[in-house]
Amino acid sequence: MRQDSHAVRIRDGHDNFFTPLRLVFAVLVMLGHAFVIALRDANLEPQVFFHYTFSYLAVNLFFVASGFLVTKSMLYRGDGAGFAAARILRIFPALVVHVAFVILIVGPLATNLPLWEYITHPDTLMQPLWVLTFFETNMSLPGIFATNAEQFGSVPLWTLRFEVLCYFATLLAFSLGLLRKKWMVLAQFALPACAWIAGQSFGLFEHMPGTVTNMVRFGIAYGLGATIYAYRDRLSFSWAALPVLLGLCWLFSRTTVIEVTMNMLLAWLVMFVAYVRVPKLAALQTLDDVSYGIYIYHWAVLQMVFYWLPELSVWSLFALALPVTVSLAWISWIYVEKPMLTKKTAFAAWLRRGRKPRAYNPAAALLD
Repeated sequence: MRQDSHAVRIRDGHDNFFTPLRLVFAVLVMLGHAFVIALRDANLEPQVFFHYTFSYLAVNLFFVASGFLVTKSMLYRGDGAGFAAARILRIFPALVVHVAFVILIVGPLATNLPLWEYITHPDTLMQPLWVLTFFETNMSLPGIFATNAEQFGSVPLWTLRFEVLCYFATLLAFSLGLLRKKWMVLAQFALPACAWIAGQSFGLFEHMPGTVTNMVRFGIAYGLGATIYAYRDRLSFSWAALPVLLGLCWLFSRTTVIEVTMNMLLAWLVMFVAYVRVPKLAALQTLDDVSYGIYIYHWAVLQMVFYWLPELSVWSLFALALPVTVSLAWISWIYVEKPMLTKKTAFAAWLRRGRKPRAYNPAAALLD
């Protein structure tokens, strides 16, 4: 991207707005799902950018940011055990508590079955295994939300499967030496981009499981974020790029290339907002990172509120559910996520089984 005196440059350290950005992404997903639940039709979520919806764009924004930050984390640590410990503790403790919350609190309040029958039902008993292995994440508990159009307890969890796969891919790439050269990271974006264009153009995805399509979709966004980190010393993000990227999206809007240009536009937005200097808003950088909690809890809260008040409009449902969701997310952050993240060093040592970390030279990564 062209550099100029007003361009935004990527900086080292924590001087960025990624935390408030992730909060916005999570709320956008919630807003999209409020339409789905209140209008009783998954196809009625508004298309806000060509054929893309709030939730689709917001999830891609998450993956762009994740590709950037997780690649940064891997190369900063240079240690597989340390990286794995950080990622496991970021995802699973809060997810375990969330699963218990949906099964033990939401389920009994929302099921039409007698309590004992609900508790002892095989589908209830198997939920932790299904969700925590990402085999089935919708939490289709027996008898819940019978009067809602959607009977699932936690739909958003399906994307966590792909988030974890991306983490594993980053760890594998590092272990195989595929983060040594910048072009190797660029390939992690280029390959899924080409696969998407070919797969959609020739109807290849029609003969494959949906998991494959989603792996390619998220691979584009995540790989793009990783590529931006790899080339961060050469990139700047100027306002001049915005009309160019919008023009590319319009130009390719009727083709399969729109998926790639859309992600490029999202990446520009993420990086520009994350690193723009706005001293008056610097306090936002210290916000608690409740985005993950909002993401995993919002669906259950929306469903429960609508189950009790089925005449609510989209915006009324959203307004009532948001403070409840944020409160649950804050509790999750303060009492589950944040305390568990303090155990990264000890957990990494346990994963190494007493072995010392391998010697690591950051200067040997991302070479030209």
